[in-house]
Amino acid sequence: MIPEAEWWIEKDGKITCLLCPHYCLLSDCDAGVCGVRIAVDGKLTLPGYGKLTAAAADPVEKKPLYHFHPGESVWSVGFAGCSMSCPFCQNHRISMAGPSEGVFRSPEDVVNDTLACGSGILAFTYSEPTVHFEYLLRTAGIAHDSGLKTVLVTNGNLNLKPAQNLLSVMDAVNIDLKSWDEAYYKKVLNGRLNTVKAFIEESLARNWVEITTLVVPGDNDDEDELVSMCQWIASLSANIPLHLSAYFPSYRYQKPATSESVMIKMQKKAREALNFVYLGNMGRENGTQCPGCSAEIIRRKYYRTESLLIEGRCPECGTEIPGVFPGGSVPFYR
Repeated sequence: MIPEAEWWIEKDGKITCLLCPHYCLLSDCDAGVCGVRIAVDGKLTLPGYGKLTAAAADPVEKKPLYHFHPGESVWSVGFAGCSMSCPFCQNHRISMAGPSEGVFRSPEDVVNDTLACGSGILAFTYSEPTVHFEYLLRTAGIAHDSGLKTVLVTNGNLNLKPAQNLLSVMDAVNIDLKSWDEAYYKKVLNGRLNTVKAFIEESLARNWVEITTLVVPGDNDDEDELVSMCQWIASLSANIPLHLSAYFPSYRYQKPATSESVMIKMQKKAREALNFVYLGNMGRENGTQCPGCSAEIIRRKYYRTESLLIEGRCPECGTEIPGVFPGGSVPFYR
């Protein structure tokens, strides 16, 4: 039996989905923008419930999360579907799969898979997991009951009330902040910038948070736009880690990859506002420097990580480093 979704209403024979800001209005047999929430016989249904299109053990740094249990392994699962339509999607083979594609794994199965691989962390990732809201909510609850930590990697294009429910069962979140241009967000990405900003703010009240921006040449590599975005992040906390990832040709975009020189320039600009800015997708060393004395306190090369922290502090000057580390956690606001 196909499970019924949450977050919808029926009026005049049509279904309105309330999960994300598209508010898809669906006739019978219609699918929402996400492709996985489908109206059937006056109900919103989930034909892809529990169908995994990807599952693997990853380093937590691959999510990317650099200040959350550095060096540890996570069990990562992904699904078909997405609430946005980025033309440069780096995971389009997963996100564009049909709603019933994949291998069924119950929430209990996924938790057992995580435990079996020896990981203490379960990540919902790869495409856009929030369109499988109901499955995530149940699986994360079982994971916590089993002593696991949970991670959400998301575009943040989720309405506030379901976001609050989902974030209540997550420990860490990485959110894609894809642009600082509302018109570009809507026209090119089929998302809503204000919704993502609200999601980030809500996450900060509940979870460890890191942010990722994929730098796409000609789309979002304007320095003034980056400065404005980083100033907004810093208004929440200058200690929020920002990952600037290099774009590579994918899906409908075949423009050249982001150059190393552009990435380094963007990192330098971002560091004027933020304490922790990292470059991704470039095979570079990505160590963490202490904001107090500039000593390297977490060493990273590719996905090999060595933490030199002592109970969350710099071993050289004793500065507290924001994050979730063995021996203690330090919140953003310190």
